[in-house]
Amino acid sequence: MPLPSDAEFAHFFATVLHKELRRLEKLRLRVLAKVKILLLVCAGIIAISAYIGVTYQMIVPTLLVSSFVVGGIGWFFYRFLISEYVHQFKIGVIKKIVKFIDPGLTYWPTGHISAVRFNSSRIFEKYPDRMRGDDLVQGRIGDTEIVFSEIHAEHKTETADRYGNRRRRYSTIFKGLFFIANFNKHFYGKTVVLPDTAERVLGGLGSLIQSINTSRGEYVKMDDPEFEKYFVVYADDQIEARYVLTPGLMRRIVEFRKKTGKRVYLSFVGSEVFVAIPYRRGLFEPPVFSKVTSFKNAQHYYEDLKLAIGIVDDLNLNTRIWTRLPSEVIPRDARIPNPKTCNPQWWTDI
Repeated sequence: MPLPSDAEFAHFFATVLHKELRRLEKLRLRVLAKVKILLLVCAGIIAISAYIGVTYQMIVPTLLVSSFVVGGIGWFFYRFLISEYVHQFKIGVIKKIVKFIDPGLTYWPTGHISAVRFNSSRIFEKYPDRMRGDDLVQGRIGDTEIVFSEIHAEHKTETADRYGNRRRRYSTIFKGLFFIANFNKHFYGKTVVLPDTAERVLGGLGSLIQSINTSRGEYVKMDDPEFEKYFVVYADDQIEARYVLTPGLMRRIVEFRKKTGKRVYLSFVGSEVFVAIPYRRGLFEPPVFSKVTSFKNAQHYYEDLKLAIGIVDDLNLNTRIWTRLPSEVIPRDARIPNPKTCNPQWWTDI
């Protein structure tokens, strides 16, 4: 079933979404008035702190401390003030767009892919110590089960100074859209497809460096020059990697990379394909300081959702010409849950 066209979405916006967005605009203006009061209070506290700092000749430390404390407390109250508006937006707009694209899909505003599922992709070598996310979409497109969400995975490092004072720091492993689907082939090992930066920057030297990176498995030299331009492949088994990455699939992955314009990560593990698309911005968050009724904003949400859902067609995942292995071969925690029998908290609780 083809995804809706831009013209169909424009009609959907005019007949369904715009009415809901007008209601949300009134709510946004009420929330914005409270946010402005919060900003004025925070600015006032910082101004008073600056005056005290000047009086006692401690302007720099006073400003640093007050800005840090006021900023943290202010951010907490800001998130509290906009929480109901954000919730109503996601239920009233994002959920309706998801259902417009495919009525069989289910949407949970606060659900997200779990750390266990993220790590089972084997795309990233560091295990996340902290995971946040939202906007979980799950369902079936044709014969393919899919689940995706926004996630922000972080790794923790701890250091100590010479006095024994310990400091904890979190660094981002991945932030963006994370997609999982069952695949039309089966494999016993992993095949990981990563953005190729070394060869583009260093040429032959980059290829040599890739070939000796044994931490990810065997380096697999593919026969498609354009695919090699964008990606580098590591696998547990050279033959299986070529069985998975057919010339047709490599071409589709390259086309998908060009379509997104982003550094796309993929892996094939346990009869599933994992796709990670990095984003710096939040994908499905409503505007607070600008009008929510804009068609352009709604179109951005639609395009981002269509991009994720369209991965099924982009990678031709509905082609089922290979015999599936018995389901018991696949580990239980590597399968996508059935929405009819599984609570959405499954993704965040395990």
